[in-house]
Amino acid sequence: MSTTVRRGIVALAASVMLAGCAGLGEAGSAATVGTVQISTEALASQTSAVQEQRGEPVGSPDLALTLGVLQRLVITELVSQAAAAQGITVTQGEIDATIADFEAQLGGPEALQAAYLDSNVPAQSIEQQVGLSVQVQKLGAALVPDADANGQQQAVTQYVTGFGIQEGISVSPRFGTWDSVTLSIGPLPSDLATTVQVEDPLAGILPAP
Repeated sequence: MSTTVRRGIVALAASVMLAGCAGLGEAGSAATVGTVQISTEALASQTSAVQEQRGEPVGSPDLALTLGVLQRLVITELVSQAAAAQGITVTQGEIDATIADFEAQLGGPEALQAAYLDSNVPAQSIEQQVGLSVQVQKLGAALVPDADANGQQQAVTQYVTGFGIQEGISVSPRFGTWDSVTLSIGPLPSDLATTVQVEDPLAGILPAP
């Protein structure tokens, strides 16, 4: 699979690399986007699903995976709210058609699942992530209809960033802090031993031309 195709089909090609490891611990809220909470139960379920599908020990502490999944869940909810504010809707037919297109590019459902799993997306969440891709594509067309794909993605990133600042996003201190500018989870200010490297969190979210 080419780099261009991979970046085109994977909903969130964000790279989050952290040192150390930690479990999810007690139940509660992992993050809040506006008034919507992302529970630690949902985070644990997604993380365990990724581990199981990769053949890794389920429930084993993995801070990088946990934060990668949490960042994806936050951005998914943020984009969903931002798109809804613009009247953007996505139908099941659009999701199905996009999945079929991605499978044709990659060589089938298993290849598609493997591509998403590389970005911490378990099989049961692929429809949601494909829906996110369609949301972003339609949102870009609505914001700057005359721009090319790159211009539309830049417009979406700018709009979503501002929307997130307006609505408010917080992450449980157990996981770090939310950076509203880079749309990423960073370390706590006192955690000098932890480093984070993040690409454009929306990079690759639009299908490649």
